[in-house]
Amino acid sequence: MQTIAEQLREEGIKIGEKNMQTLAQQLKREGKREGKREGIKETAKRMLLDNISIEKVIKYTGLTEKEVKALIN
Repeated sequence: MQTIAEQLREEGIKIGEKNMQTLAQQLKREGKREGKREGIKETAKRMLLDNISIEKVIKYTGLTEKEVKALIN
């Protein structure tokens, strides 16, 4: 038979493990989004180096004008 303290400790551990799994999943999704965004920026840089207009880079990458211009500098 477990004491109330032991039961609460076990429940706390379960909650903590669940929260850690949720956090890990969120961080994984965020990392994927960030990686995808960096890939898009690298593509935009290559486009600019090939003298593709800023307007077309914006159109095909979905980046904002400000983001594209920041890549030039």
